[in-house]
Amino acid sequence: MPYPAFLTRLRSDRSGSILTFTGIGFVTLIGAAGLAVDTAQWYLWKRQLQQAVDAGARAGALSMLQSEGAEPGARKEIGRNADNTLNVLVERISSPPYSGAFTGDTGAVEVIATTSQKLPFSSVFLDVAPTIRARAVATRTDEGEYCVIALAPVGMGVRAVGTADVNLGCGVGANSGIQAAIDLTGTSWINAPNFHAVGGIDASSRNIPEDAVLQPYGLPIQDPLAGRELEAPSEPEGCTYNKYSNNPKDVQTLTPGRYCNGLTLKGVTTLSPGTYIIDGGLLDVASSATVIGDGVTFVLTGSGTGNAASVKITGGATMDLTAPSAAQSPTWKNVLFFQDQIGSSSESNFAGGSELDLTGVIYMPNGDVRFTGNSGQSAECLLLIANHVTFAGTSSLNNNCTVDYANLDLSAPVVKVVE
Repeated sequence: MPYPAFLTRLRSDRSGSILTFTGIGFVTLIGAAGLAVDTAQWYLWKRQLQQAVDAGARAGALSMLQSEGAEPGARKEIGRNADNTLNVLVERISSPPYSGAFTGDTGAVEVIATTSQKLPFSSVFLDVAPTIRARAVATRTDEGEYCVIALAPVGMGVRAVGTADVNLGCGVGANSGIQAAIDLTGTSWINAPNFHAVGGIDASSRNIPEDAVLQPYGLPIQDPLAGRELEAPSEPEGCTYNKYSNNPKDVQTLTPGRYCNGLTLKGVTTLSPGTYIIDGGLLDVASSATVIGDGVTFVLTGSGTGNAASVKITGGATMDLTAPSAAQSPTWKNVLFFQDQIGSSSESNFAGGSELDLTGVIYMPNGDVRFTGNSGQSAECLLLIANHVTFAGTSSLNNNCTVDYANLDLSAPVVKVVE
């Protein structure tokens, strides 16, 4: 019969064997390539899902800080950040987290989400599509130490213009929400480790160090002295002096009291320890003045809103001032200048070739401060807290904080993913 003979010949025939093995190998290669494509897609989905839960956890933690529930904000950000092709299932949004290192943190938010979709090649081998899972925990952390803080919610909070040269041992913060909350222009330079703003930060590499940490669009920095509820003293009620002014050739010692309608210093003046209330007008330090004081506080106040006294330091004035210690004055500890909450329509100006050795806090929560000209300041520790702060001209501010201000929270709040 012909069929057995044909089969015998076919069995012994070696022609075409390579093509057979090539076909088998090609199928294997296509399968491996397809599985690799699916694996890459799973990896991409994992990254996209992780990005979405990270954003959701941050949004939830921010909502908690604003006394709102975590879930609405978290779900909104998960949806906004997840790829439209992802079938995202939110498994859990919880505060505090159910697991991890932050289970005891009531401000922390945990987000867990999953996605599962079939892909062409892997579905040949897998009956059920794999589940991709992502988890994130976000909470508030306090970072940095800030010694220049602009509290105003609007306007340019901190500005440096011209050839300003500012060297700080700590950070610069602004609570303004505008695009240029911190604005550094021209060849101005601020040497600080941290810059934090509620709005944007407008600066280039020629204005700040390369390794400076920038945190735009962050949370407001809390007023570190707000809890002390400082107020202008009511005593002495009457004026100790009215429009007091000395002469360039005078050598005098002044005592604490209420200086109505300004205090003008032109000569050599030693300030006895205590509180100097400037009730209206200016604390005006002329170019010829030398002012020395240890344990002193200037309180700038006035008769109504916007009428608090302000500071004007000009020319070649020399000032060597130190704020009180806790032993000298528990109320005014560390405060060198305080402007009443009523604020002032006039800037306080430290300018014009002044030699300033200031140790303490300049605290003007509703007033503006400007350093201009050749204002050279060397301080053990100067903290500047004002409504707006401007550095201009060729001002040079050097700060070396060694005084213990551990009782003040000078950090900035940051919501970040911690797990």
